[in-house]
Parts: sequence; C-alpha cells; structure tokens
Amino acid sequence: MNIILVSNRLSKAVTIGPGHLWVLAGFCGLALIGLLTLASWATYSLTRTLGVTLPTLPGTPAAQQRQIDLLAVRLGQMQAQMVRLDGLTRSVAGKTGIDAKPFLSTAQAPQGGNVSDIPSRAMRLKDLQAMVDSSDRHLADTIDQYDAIDAILTQQKLNTWHPPANLPTSTGLRSSLYGWRIDPFNGRQSFHEGVDFVGDIGTPIYAAAGGTVVRAEHHPEYGNMVEIDHGNGITSRYAHASALLVQEGDAVKTGQKIALLGSTGRSTGPHLHFEIRYKGVPQNPIYFLHLDAKPGRETVAAD
Repeated sequence: MNIILVSNRLSKAVTIGPGHLWVLAGFCGLALIGLLTLASWATYSLTRTLGVTLPTLPGTPAAQQRQIDLLAVRLGQMQAQMVRLDGLTRSVAGKTGIDAKPFLSTAQAPQGGNVSDIPSRAMRLKDLQAMVDSSDRHLADTIDQYDAIDAILTQQKLNTWHPPANLPTSTGLRSSLYGWRIDPFNGRQSFHEGVDFVGDIGTPIYAAAGGTVVRAEHHPEYGNMVEIDHGNGITSRYAHASALLVQEGDAVKTGQKIALLGSTGRSTGPHLHFEIRYKGVPQNPIYFLHLDAKPGRETVAAD
C-alpha cells in the first residue's frame, strides 16, 4: 500500500511506500522510549531530592524491609518488657529467698535434643510475625501475673492483707480449669478465664477473702454474679448463682456465705464459675486457692 500526498506548494505529488512507513514507526518508537527513560530519570531524581518513597508491590524487597522494620519495633518493645520482668524477678526473689540469676533474661536457657527424622523447613516471614505476636502476648500476661504475685508478697510481708485463698464452695470437683478449652456452646477453642466447681443447686458459695462487694447483679453471660474487691488490685468473681445473698457496697469477711450455686447465664448445668483478677486481668485461681483447706471459715478480712 502506498500513500500519495498532494499539496498546492509542491510541484508534484509525493508517494510514501511501506519502507517509508517502517522508518517512521521506528523513529516514533525510539522517541517514545526516550520519553519514558527521561520520565523515569526525572522521577528518580525527584524522589531522591524530596525524600519521597514510592509505594511498592507486596513481595518486593522494599515491602519485606518494612515487615522487618515492624518486627524490629516489636522486638524493641519486648526487650523493654524483659527489663521490667527482670526487675520483678529480682523483687520477688528478694522476698522469697529464691536465687534470681537463673531466671533473668540475660541467662541463657539450655536447649538440646536429637535430630528429628522429620525434615526441617525454612521460617516464613508471616510465621515469624505470628510467633512474635504470640510471644509478646505471653510476655505481657507473665508480667501481669508477676505484678500480682509481687503485690501479694509485699502485703503478706507487712501482715496487713491476705489474698483470696479460701475455697469458694464445699465441693472440690472441678469440671473446667483455667486456660484454653473447647467452648461447650460453639465447639471453637476459647480461653476460660476461671475455674468451674460442680455442685448441686443451692450449694453455698463463700467469699474467698474479705473485701467489699462491688457488683451483685445479673449478667447476660455470668448470670447472677457477685464480684468482691479485696484491695491491691485483686478482685474475685462468683458466677451462675441461683441466688445472691449480698448487695453492692456490703463489707464481707473471709468465708462468709455470699450466694447459692446455680446455672444462670451462659451455663450448661449447675456449677460455680470462679475468677480471680489483678487490675482486671484474669489470673489462674489455682495459684491462689488453698485446695486442701475447708471452705466456709468465716473470719475477718485481715486475719
């Protein structure tokens, strides 16, 4: 195919053949590449001058570096928490006579074991992120528990306060412990924030320690519930009761009868759901209770 150009200024017509068109296309292509190269250089120069970072696609080295930077920030936070935990370790050790050195973060934890027949695998970035998140949560929970223990030891040393150690019911049969379990309603794994004591409806529920009733009400999940403030950030909860025997604001003694066991609220049967919290954070009640003692010993709060 030929293109014929006719103009009043030209004495004759100009014919452009296929060869001319290829030359023109090549020239336009070179011009386009030049413009793109110039635009790229201008963008690079501008970002370096202004300190602007252009967005990158996930999976590129820059995106991986951002993930590493975030992990580094989390690591710094965890290191600060470890310093605080070391301080609590020394404080608790000083009050109990335990040698703190093996438990400090600077002490290397011995590890070992045989070489498994299962092939090893490389750590993925998202797996590392999940492990850091899990360790961070575990470290925070441990610090909360240490805070509670340190406060208890301090008060015990001064002989001015007793922790909630009295058994809350005469039945020693426990149907569910503190920690992860299968939820009885939806079959999913959920965290159980207390200990469940099985018993008959109407079985007396006793105060684990002296204090002030801060809640005596019906809760959608806890059912009929009593919460007692024992001071120093320690509270105890008694849930699913069939009847409440105290009111908000009442001062109660260790071993005083405060409610009757039932199955109200989110419950599958008669039992007492018992919790101990430090500054609102649930703790394992087994660490506090005198499991070999008899409940119901009514005494003053500071006996």
